[in-house]
Amino acid sequence: MDKHIHVVSTFTLVFIFLLSHTTTLVSAVEDPWTALPVPPELTPDLLERLQACQNVLTKECGIEVYNAVLGSGKIGPHCCQKLIQMGEVCNDEMATALGLFDKYKNAKILIRVKSSRKFNQCKGQ
Repeated sequence: MDKHIHVVSTFTLVFIFLLSHTTTLVSAVEDPWTALPVPPELTPDLLERLQACQNVLTKECGIEVYNAVLGSGKIGPHCCQKLIQMGEVCNDEMATALGLFDKYKNAKILIRVKSSRKFNQCKGQ
């Protein structure tokens, strides 16, 4: 399988995550992973763990979470439930992995902070 395609399916998610009252980093997207070069830090083991996380989150909710973390979107109740079901460890790993991509390196700390806040907001619902 082409490594780019694998990353696309692995990160449908994601992030996954962040607080909607902070600065918008990107506009809403339908598929955030198209044609991004794969960072070397994304080892096969990490990609496998992220794929397991994504399988719980689902592509639809992954995109919703991504838009909430990097944009101004909101995470609805169904996707909040999926995010909580996926778990905090997965949420943290996905946020960290997103920050490895060149496109997001300058925002990696903000991504991790917003991702954690979005997760905690979902937990509080």
